[in-house]
Amino acid sequence: MRALKAWSGLTYREIAVHAHRNGDTLPPSTLATVLGRATLPREDVVRAFVRVCGGKDEMDAWLRARSEIARTAWMPADPGGGPGPALNGGEGADGRHQMADAAVAAVFAAGCLASWWCGKRLGSRATPRRHGQGTH
Repeated sequence: MRALKAWSGLTYREIAVHAHRNGDTLPPSTLATVLGRATLPREDVVRAFVRVCGGKDEMDAWLRARSEIARTAWMPADPGGGPGPALNGGEGADGRHQMADAAVAAVFAAGCLASWWCGKRLGSRATPRRHGQGTH
């Protein structure tokens, strides 16, 4: 999401204004919090953010990636359905710290998605456009 914001050229305030015009709520303080930490943002925040920052064509990919990260981060500790991170503080049946594993997986998946998305966008145009310039 940080890469998408950088690519869009929009400030937090501009994103908030455009989101409001779309009927969404994305206060600048919420955006700063979401982009400044490594936790998974809510689906509605991802949807509004991607819509404003110019990723509408890739919306499904963004939401699938978010869902996959959420699903992977909260899988049971064992195939038999034993308690997972939400129930046992992140320690799996084998003693591994599952929350750390989930965080690494989430960062990796997000990096892969951002790399793919930015590469695709940079391949289609050499310089980013600020929102509202050019044709849509």
